[in-house]
Amino acid sequence: MKRALISALLSLAMVVGSALGSAPAQASPALPDGFPSVHIVPGSTINLVSRESNVPVRIQNDFDSDVRVHVHMRPSNPRVWVPNAVEITVPANSAINAKVPVKAIANGKVFLIVWLTTFSGIKLDSQSILQMNVNADIEQTMLYAFGGGVLVLGVFGWVRTMRKRRRKLLAQEQADSEIEVSAIKLARGNS
Repeated sequence: MKRALISALLSLAMVVGSALGSAPAQASPALPDGFPSVHIVPGSTINLVSRESNVPVRIQNDFDSDVRVHVHMRPSNPRVWVPNAVEITVPANSAINAKVPVKAIANGKVFLIVWLTTFSGIKLDSQSILQMNVNADIEQTMLYAFGGGVLVLGVFGWVRTMRKRRRKLLAQEQADSEIEVSAIKLARGNS
């Protein structure tokens, strides 16, 4: 509880000091190690294969109580559009994935600048950068390729079945005609 109070007072002193144009004499921009915080956990490269999706952003809460934050995201170029920030409650002493909606505009590499704010708009942590590879049309292309493969296999199976049926009918007709010829020869031989 004391750590949370100290952290809140230091944050307030930094905000008031920057608003007045001078920073407090002893305040530093970063808290010393060991103080709890709410921060973004860096992740691996994200591959976006559809036009619209939710990007997972891992948020760690080191406090002993739940924290409600807003997750903001800004793309480095216009290949991706982020409609709005997402509000999420992070449980105490745990991590959770926030799902930020994005819409793909074009294919290519995009860097997503992500930061956290409180519900009142105070920035909590430094920005994190996530890398995303956008292949928006690959989902549709894969669907067409799969459908085409199924169609080719279906046509191949149908042709094979028709050939087998035709061979079986020809073999049956040959057997029937051989039986008929032997029956005629047998009938002529007995007369």
